[in-house]
Amino acid sequence: MKGVYTLVTIALLAFATPLFADRLRVPAVVLEVFAGMILGAYGLGIIESSEWLEFLSTFGLIFLMFLSGLDLDINIIRKKKKFAYLGLLFLALSMSFSYLLTLAFGLDLLYAILLTNVSVGIVVPTIREMGIVKSNLGQQILVAAFITDFVTMFALTIYAVSVRTGKTGYELLLVFGIFLVFLLSYYIGRLAIWHFPEFMSRWFTEDPMELGVRGSMAIMVSFVGLSYLLGVEAILGAFLAGALLSIIFRGGERLEEKLYGIGYGFLIPIFFISVGASMDPLKILSSNFDLLVILVFMAFAVKIVPSLIFVPTFGLVNSLRIGIIQTSKLSLTIAGVSIGENLGVLSYDEASTVIFFTILTCLISPTIFRALYGGKSE
Repeated sequence: MKGVYTLVTIALLAFATPLFADRLRVPAVVLEVFAGMILGAYGLGIIESSEWLEFLSTFGLIFLMFLSGLDLDINIIRKKKKFAYLGLLFLALSMSFSYLLTLAFGLDLLYAILLTNVSVGIVVPTIREMGIVKSNLGQQILVAAFITDFVTMFALTIYAVSVRTGKTGYELLLVFGIFLVFLLSYYIGRLAIWHFPEFMSRWFTEDPMELGVRGSMAIMVSFVGLSYLLGVEAILGAFLAGALLSIIFRGGERLEEKLYGIGYGFLIPIFFISVGASMDPLKILSSNFDLLVILVFMAFAVKIVPSLIFVPTFGLVNSLRIGIIQTSKLSLTIAGVSIGENLGVLSYDEASTVIFFTILTCLISPTIFRALYGGKSE
């Protein structure tokens, strides 16, 4: 009977949180995590863990990374080559600085990867809301975010494989195997569009059989299954599946809307609510407050200091804005926490603290970015 209460509670929360999020002007996922904390094991105890909830939560995480790949717009990077070079340099400096700071504070390498990461899911809505997507500043922010998101995803996978196997040779080569499949799938997809245009057009039109959704799900599950066979993290396979659809079918808004409806309308809220339900916020604030403060300091330091490379192009204030918005974390950070906990690299207390820190960046970074922004960029 408790399972029924949990299911009903999660369904109601998934419906209600976006409504309150719009009024409070915060990401809905932030409220979902907080709601999970209040109603979870360390709160009111209404949401209880179970096998079906764990399965749906895991599938929600996989679908979240799939949609993150779908958000990837490779055309922006192709068209803005100067911005791409600056984005790569910014990433290299940020990752190097993260590594040095984690060494200084005696933290695991995983923290350097998580601190380098940026949430495209926070960056894109923020700059869209402010109407600066098409500006040079907005384009630089987007390019840097896309490059960072992709590279840190790959770095996290390499890290996970090396920790799990304790080796850096043959097992790591398997990671590149999934990229070969990705390239092969890309060329097959382009040939399919060229030779079977009528069939492929059904992916984007009103089709009673929803062929586009079924095909997208088949691609995602196939890449996830291949990830398991190769010993690679499932989130990389899901991310590459989304990126594959984005590159091949860029402009298929109707299909994207359907996939976003499945993800953010059902599966992804379950993941974030279950994450919050497993956290003990009082313990975080009482026993791990020092770690929380250190992470917040490091998160801003590893982005703001490297952002000074943008000064010659955008000026000091705009460069600081780039660094601040790049501080926001979300999906990949929480996925990395889950991986770190499964590998035994992070304890439960550390994992909970990093998740709490992630939610703070979702609130702090966009708020400071808006406060510093005084008008349209040139």
